[in-house]
Amino acid sequence: MITPLKLSLSIVFLSLTFNLLFSIILYFSFNNKNNLKKIIEFIVTLPIFLPPSVIGYMLIIFLGKNSFIGKVFYNLFSFRFIFSFEGAAIAAIIVSLPIIYQGVKVGFDTIDKAYIETAQCLGVSKLNMIKYVYLPLSYRKVFSGVILGIGRAFGEFGATILIAGNIPGRTQTLPLALYSAIESGNYSSANEVLIILLFFSGLFLILYILLTKKES
Repeated sequence: MITPLKLSLSIVFLSLTFNLLFSIILYFSFNNKNNLKKIIEFIVTLPIFLPPSVIGYMLIIFLGKNSFIGKVFYNLFSFRFIFSFEGAAIAAIIVSLPIIYQGVKVGFDTIDKAYIETAQCLGVSKLNMIKYVYLPLSYRKVFSGVILGIGRAFGEFGATILIAGNIPGRTQTLPLALYSAIESGNYSSANEVLIILLFFSGLFLILYILLTKKES
C-alpha cells in the first residue's frame, strides 16, 4: 500500500500548492466588480456542482489525444495526459480548487479594511501585505478551506479513474486501490487501504475542527 499512499500524498501536495497560489493570485488580480473575475470565479466554482464523472469526461475532451491541447503536448513533448500521473493530479486540482478558493476569498474578505488601509498608507508591498496582514488575520478561514480541499483531493475517485485510469504504481491512488481490491475480492488489502483512508480522513477532520474552533 506504500505506492498508492505515496501517489495520493504527492497528488495532494501538488494540488494544494497550485490551488493555494492560484487562489491568492486570482483574488488580487482583478477588482471585485470586474466582470472577467466574476466569469473566472464562476468557472472555478462550477466543479463543486458537477458529478466527478462529468469532470473526468470533460478532462478527456479537453486533454485527450484528439483535443487541441492534447495534440500540442504530444507533438512537442510526446506526452499524453490520459493514463498519466499528471492527469490524476489535474483531476485533483480541479475538484479541490473551488473549496480552497472559497476559503481564501472568505478569509480575505472578512479582514477589517482598516488594517489594509494602514498597510497601504505605510507603503507596504502587496507581497508583504499578503505575508504580514492578510494571512495572519485570516489563517483560520483560509486553512480551513485548505484542509477541506486536501480532503477532497485525497478522496478523489470518479474524475481520476476516467482521465488517469487505474494503473498500479502509476495512477492508482488509495481510493482506486480500494476499488481494485474490492473488485478482485482481496478483502485483506481492501481493509488495509480502508484503515489508511480512515486514518488520514480523521486526521484532516481533527485539523479542520482545531482551525474552526473559536478563539477564547
